[in-house]
Amino acid sequence: MQGWSVAQLLEMDPYEFEKLLAQLFRNMGYLVEETQLSRDRGIDLIIRIDHFGLSHTWIVQAKRYKDPVGVKAIREYSSLRQRDRVDGVIIVTTSHFTKEAQEEAAEHNVKLIDGNLLAEMLNHYLPPGNIGNQSVEIPDENDRKLESSTVLRVGEEIIARETVSLEKERFTMVISNKNIFFKKETSGLLSKKESVELRILLKDMVGIHVEKQHLFLIEGRKDLTVYPLSGKSKDRIAEILENLRPEYIRGEHLILSSRKSSSMTILTNKRLVELEIGGSIKNEILLSNIVEMEVEGGFLKRDRLMISESSTGMNKHYLEVHDIHRWKEEIEQNVRVN
Repeated sequence: MQGWSVAQLLEMDPYEFEKLLAQLFRNMGYLVEETQLSRDRGIDLIIRIDHFGLSHTWIVQAKRYKDPVGVKAIREYSSLRQRDRVDGVIIVTTSHFTKEAQEEAAEHNVKLIDGNLLAEMLNHYLPPGNIGNQSVEIPDENDRKLESSTVLRVGEEIIARETVSLEKERFTMVISNKNIFFKKETSGLLSKKESVELRILLKDMVGIHVEKQHLFLIEGRKDLTVYPLSGKSKDRIAEILENLRPEYIRGEHLILSSRKSSSMTILTNKRLVELEIGGSIKNEILLSNIVEMEVEGGFLKRDRLMISESSTGMNKHYLEVHDIHRWKEEIEQNVRVN
């Protein structure tokens, strides 16, 4: 099997490239902290090594570039050493550094790893194939499938690959035992390429809402997000995700869901949420704040569930869903354990 090359590294998207670097430094013996997207303050990775009480901490900045990295980038990132009180800064690129950049780096304890050196390091510490229980895939220049261009995590395996429509756009949905990827194909002058447009961690999945024509993925971290899918393979995807349910049911998980036009009501084991599909949350009630429920209705009136919530005061919410008595029973049951 061929080794890593600069051309193959350039086929990755920036997120995949950062993940690969994190795995590389771990194999080199470093403790690696992967910073969160949009909150990284200009930092991609923080690596530490500790031997007999002697600790060293470095900031790593990833540059998946074709053009050379100049002195401006060196000056920008060298200041991070003082700001974050670390031992030094490492800049990794798939291209090379200008002579002026190398001179500037030498003056500020900035270590440089260019594309050729990076390929050598990867071939030494992360050769293709399996290393222990780590599965590392290398992009093949003749094969642009996700299975060969996405960096797989420890113990990660691809389960299925299906074509779907998400919000009227066509994607290839790839399901592994750790992630759900949505890849979009773009055509260039001489070739076609797939890039990851959306990634959902399986551990962040809350559940799925299935209808005759559509499948809705429900993801939950701080806020719940609903992704509407359609396509011929909808039932197969639903079956696969249902089989993976034990992987994510340990955290927040779906109890009931009901859709009305573009709105959806969701009950999890933690909260009750009303939201616009693909939009913002209209109402959210923590189950621990619910103090009273009552089904209201009557002659010529549609039944609705009145929920009293105590948070910053006593608030009343009115819920219209299918099978309202079942909703009341399930909410009561989950309120008792919160």
